[in-house]
Amino acid sequence: MSFALHAECVFIVSGNLVRDTVVRAVESLEFGATVWVDSIVPSLGGNGANTAYGLAKLGAPVTLVSACGDDEAGTACLRFLHEAGVHTAFLPRMAASTAITIALVNAKGERAFLHHPGVNQVALDGTVEFQACELSKDVPWHYHLANPFALPAFREHAAPSLLRANRMGATTSLDTGWDSKGRWLEDLEACLPLVDLLFINDREAEQITGHREAGQMANALHRQGARRVLLKLGEQGCLLSDEDDREVIPAFYVDVADTTGAGDVFVAGYLAALRRGQIAPDAARFANAVAALSVQQSGSIAGLRGFDETLAWIDEQDCS
Repeated sequence: MSFALHAECVFIVSGNLVRDTVVRAVESLEFGATVWVDSIVPSLGGNGANTAYGLAKLGAPVTLVSACGDDEAGTACLRFLHEAGVHTAFLPRMAASTAITIALVNAKGERAFLHHPGVNQVALDGTVEFQACELSKDVPWHYHLANPFALPAFREHAAPSLLRANRMGATTSLDTGWDSKGRWLEDLEACLPLVDLLFINDREAEQITGHREAGQMANALHRQGARRVLLKLGEQGCLLSDEDDREVIPAFYVDVADTTGAGDVFVAGYLAALRRGQIAPDAARFANAVAALSVQQSGSIAGLRGFDETLAWIDEQDCS
């Protein structure tokens, strides 16, 4: 896993943006009755928005290419992004409503979602126009594509966007996400050979490869064109794999409140750590720490810390 990012690398992230509301703890629902809960927390959500926020929180310059509605939910999401330092000049506000998710979380941290896609039904309906992002020829950049499946109009433009980024000299990564339409490789097959890093969790990898064992999943993904795979394994950590090397990086054991968005901020942690010069295993451990901090709070972003604060937290775990 010798892939590296330049210390001055800037990030372009394309993907969905969602206004989340996390409700916990919910063990059952009964229509016609009132259920008292411990907390109802508004949050930023969406694979693209979560990853961009995480990168900015960790000190990396990042532009989010997405869309939101011209409504209160969109304003709230933009406020979260701006507070972290995410550049949003390429995030138009459209007439449709901002996507909204209600996440119901039980005491074990397990989730059920109620989702209204809103503007994400039509957002990003073409190949990403990187030229408009005012990229300097002298500054290295990285394009991360977060869950093309969450943006129906973008599916056919995912591979062309990655190809365009490659031809413009960028490094690239893809986080697959869950395909509710079940198309999987129909939309991803052309993308896999175009990315320097593939992020995918074990449930998604099983759907794509037909395998349940992590090593077999990784082998199949390499055969399908993925050069470097970061297989997210939840509480087991992650598997780093390329064609010549493979290593499991254990997770940090913490009390889990809510796993919403943990995979998105894991990606942010890994990319931010590579930018800071960490080698792949160390970057993966840092990413595991970012995800561990996230799952201890409701919502994807409330538990995140800055880069040096996250390093300090890791040192605390090593000393305990």
